[in-house]
Amino acid sequence: MSAGPRTPSRAVRAGAPSIGPAVPAWTIGAVGLVAGVVGSAVVIGASGWLVIAIVLAVAAAVFPRGPFAALLVVQLAIAGLSGTNPPVLVLTTHLVLATGLLWAWTPRTARVQLRALRPSALRFALVQVGAQAVGFVVVAVFGEAGPIGGVWLAVAGAVALLALALGLFLPVLLRAGAGDGR
Repeated sequence: MSAGPRTPSRAVRAGAPSIGPAVPAWTIGAVGLVAGVVGSAVVIGASGWLVIAIVLAVAAAVFPRGPFAALLVVQLAIAGLSGTNPPVLVLTTHLVLATGLLWAWTPRTARVQLRALRPSALRFALVQVGAQAVGFVVVAVFGEAGPIGGVWLAVAGAVALLALALGLFLPVLLRAGAGDGR
């Protein structure tokens, strides 16, 4: 008994599914690399330390699960104590860490939907707005962010980020605890 010609399944007839606008995963690492190099050039300036910062930025892009992004952020924070362009310092360190965290857990050959990056981008923007506002107030109160102002900028930024983290995560943790029946 012949079943006749086989008709292709509906999935085959429809073709590959459309996942929406997507970018290669390596672009996440590339954004971190560009942020690290440009931010280092602005914050550190032309010196031997800039070469080390560029090497760390490249290493962070090539080996995203290594300590290189964190080392670059530490180097930039130390260089930022001289008071060189605090807004760029805050933006650069945050962007290097944010892209490093995303890039570390994304397969290199993957395609990432832009829609999937939206929550991370919104969190990034919210933290930047808060941190830049705190930085502006601290610099306005303490004048130029020299060695003393830079330390206060770091302390105020840490307090602002802690408050933001508590504001974001405390309601989630409380809901999770209430759901356990405790």
